[in-house]
Amino acid sequence: PLFLKIFKSINPQISNIDAISPGSQILIPLKQVDKNAYKHENNGMVAVPVLEFSTEINSATLSRHIHEHEVKAGETISELLSEEFLTSRGHISRTGEKIVLHLNPNITDINRIYQGTTIAIPDPSILSQPWFTDFIAMGKDVAPLANNVATNISEEKRTATHSPKPLSMAQLTDLKRYTRLIQGHLMHQGNLFFPSDSQGGKPQCIDLSITPVISDDTGKKTVLLGPDATEASMDPDLVAAMKGYWKNLQFKKYSEVLNAKMLLNTQTMKDVPRSHESLIRLLIAATSYSYEPLVYFPLSVNKVQMTVSLGRITHKHASDILINSGSVYGKALDVLKSQGYLILDLPSDLTFEDFCTRLFSQLGYQVWKDPSFNTDLKVYNIPGVYIEKGLEKLFFTRIPLFKRATNFLENEKIDVIMLNKESAR
Repeated sequence: PLFLKIFKSINPQISNIDAISPGSQILIPLKQVDKNAYKHENNGMVAVPVLEFSTEINSATLSRHIHEHEVKAGETISELLSEEFLTSRGHISRTGEKIVLHLNPNITDINRIYQGTTIAIPDPSILSQPWFTDFIAMGKDVAPLANNVATNISEEKRTATHSPKPLSMAQLTDLKRYTRLIQGHLMHQGNLFFPSDSQGGKPQCIDLSITPVISDDTGKKTVLLGPDATEASMDPDLVAAMKGYWKNLQFKKYSEVLNAKMLLNTQTMKDVPRSHESLIRLLIAATSYSYEPLVYFPLSVNKVQMTVSLGRITHKHASDILINSGSVYGKALDVLKSQGYLILDLPSDLTFEDFCTRLFSQLGYQVWKDPSFNTDLKVYNIPGVYIEKGLEKLFFTRIPLFKRATNFLENEKIDVIMLNKESAR
């Protein structure tokens, strides 16, 4: 309700929030702040930093996520593509085929390329860009855009050392795993603008796909730098703006994070807690969502004022979900639903597998209990719960895995959360 009230106030041009047309420009409130968080001016105006994400697709943007290659004798597209564009058997995936044909409109048969031809090869980083889905959906209209990429890259830039490149999918996967382990948050998409210290100064900006930022569970920020970058090599005005906006900011190399010992083993051992709230917290910690176990809501039922408490799951890009373990029922639930809240019932008598299935299905994940895989011409089942959404692939289990299952999950880049079987469920 509060979000809707603010949203309608700052977007008066939107008459129906359930029917926002594509291409509409809207403002989205991110979070509540303390009334003393920002300085007030004499005229009553408050200067609040604005977070902007760029999703514009143009030749300059596209060129940062591709490279040109001159085809040599005997080469095939599947050999030139990174594994992120291939299936588990090494064939070109449907996404890989679409992006190659979009970037190379002159190719009519992806299985037939000719020696001496120069083609555009996508970097895995393109998959994590916020505009990637729109780019794929552009179809033939994208051909002129793709053709312009080559002409916009000077010969000097083609032969010189590449400027800083966006994160590869492998790096992004490892960073996400590390962030989940520290229960933090990774910012890796779009451009992040910082207000200038000087009045009327131009806002400073970083490209999060090249210079990502990790926020730990205390809110402390860490800027991640590539192998050739240092804090001293960055624009001093940008560094000053960042440090002015984020207190106790630190700078680290990718390697300092990606070489952390906790990344060497994808199986993370954790105890299954006996309490309902702690179990949800443990499961949600492995995802990009946040969980508050106790949130109070004032209600009026039959003109009687009361307060109920439920858990709440939040995400920056999704509606809040209230968690009811069975303590709230009847008209109180009806009142909450009438106020627009989404409510998920998770009674404490559910089995662990059913608990996971109901929870993650509500969050939009695809869920499989005891998934199967093929190896050595046999089908094996892996006891546990597998969930998938976008780039997130997680497997929760309470028993040690046999070697074939472990190898399969590692090859598929699936993070394993192994839970101690000691449980009240």
